[in-house]
Amino acid sequence: AGPGGLRLRPKGVGGPQTTTSCKLMDVLQQRIVGGLDTCSVEALARLDEYYVSRLCDQPVAVAVVVRMAQLDMGFKAATRHHLSLAVRLEEAVRRELPQAFIWSLPRPARDYLERLKLARLRKDAPWTLGEASPLEIFRKGAMHPPYASTS
Repeated sequence: AGPGGLRLRPKGVGGPQTTTSCKLMDVLQQRIVGGLDTCSVEALARLDEYYVSRLCDQPVAVAVVVRMAQLDMGFKAATRHHLSLAVRLEEAVRRELPQAFIWSLPRPARDYLERLKLARLRKDAPWTLGEASPLEIFRKGAMHPPYASTS
């Protein structure tokens, strides 16, 4: 609870604070969209994937994903350390938003999300990309069987 016992209910589930919560979310979204053009990669990376995929309006989510794609966040040498955050956002977008959201994005943004998906699969399940079988990965020592002790 905030000052005076106020709670933020972003999607307005009732209660006297709903109007305040909606106004706060509107102002927050306006500030984010207004600053996207000059936003640093670090500031963009700090946007929580839950906020982008569940709380903000679809046009704001589109603007965020498009800006990430424009900056090629996570794939340039200077932003490579943000790749895991970008991948988490991609995963949340695919999980929480309808497929129509992805198709509503401009082509470069869709391609960017696809590259993030491939980066995630390359890390989590490379055999799905035909790069190596689970047995080959196990033999290289990069994966332990679930019953083996890793200590």
